[in-house]
Amino acid sequence: MNKIHSHQAFCILLLSGAWSVICIPVLYGSGQILGTAAACLMQMLFCLPMLALRQESFSRLIQSQKWLGMIYLCFFLLCGAQGFAQLWEAAPSQLLPSSGKFTAAVLIVLTCFYTSSSGLRATARCAPLVMSIFMISVLVLILGAWRRIDVSRISWQKTGFWQSVRLYFSLSGELVAAWILSDRIRGNRKTALHGYLTAKACFCALILFLSITAGGRLISLTGYPFFTLTALSQPLQGQRADALYILVFVMLYVIHTTLQTGLVQHIAELLYAAEEKWTAPVSLFLMVLMAWLMNNFLIQDMIIIIQPVLFFIIPLVLRIRQFTQTIRKKEHSHEAF
Repeated sequence: MNKIHSHQAFCILLLSGAWSVICIPVLYGSGQILGTAAACLMQMLFCLPMLALRQESFSRLIQSQKWLGMIYLCFFLLCGAQGFAQLWEAAPSQLLPSSGKFTAAVLIVLTCFYTSSSGLRATARCAPLVMSIFMISVLVLILGAWRRIDVSRISWQKTGFWQSVRLYFSLSGELVAAWILSDRIRGNRKTALHGYLTAKACFCALILFLSITAGGRLISLTGYPFFTLTALSQPLQGQRADALYILVFVMLYVIHTTLQTGLVQHIAELLYAAEEKWTAPVSLFLMVLMAWLMNNFLIQDMIIIIQPVLFFIIPLVLRIRQFTQTIRKKEHSHEAF
């Protein structure tokens, strides 16, 4: 994998995270906003060992401990399978109508085959452009929902707090991707990672806030609050913005899936010097197969259990080992002197 710039890493991580946010299945209530904020602060603390690691640490680790590389590889296959399950369950009727849902899903997956074959570097170049379209859609969403906002609909309570913390962690698989990409980022990786965490938390809080204040009781009666919110938020009379939201929905899914396949390809090259042009399509096929065979709740629970180990415990252990090795080298140099 070639180097990518810090602003490209920020864009691709945020877009992948935004895909998970728009696929949040239920709205628990105002406590979900507090749970999102708490989960984000916890993730920032957990990322400190990741940011402290030296460059090239992941590559050396995988080349020396191949079994660990296999765990990371399987994790990204799980994240890709979860993404496909979200595509199938959360897509609005305008995008995947009941009469042609399978055909539309196949076309989107075929698009992912093409982008995955191009590699993660090509996707990173396109990420800033997709980010600009995504920001336009967020602005349109805010303008459309502005007139419907009623702050009195917010009743602060603890309902859904811990469920939100759990859900936010299960939809943050790109944190593990951030650690692997950290030794391939050119520029300030700390700014990119902190910016991604903050921007994703703000976007998630915005969607939840607008859903509660603009959607009201209708949001709680329907699944996937983002899509209900987009149906209610139409800034221009006589001109619906559905086409823009559909475009963003598809582009975010493609970015999310291409990130997973690109990381699988990178790990496979480190482990087995795999053929580059075949790794990404094969991994995408395995993701679709896993999503077809496995229950989505099972995939979510596996991600919740594995993720803290991969992006917190392992980086922390590596950092401690690096620190102790540095101390030993200094002690030996003093003894030799």
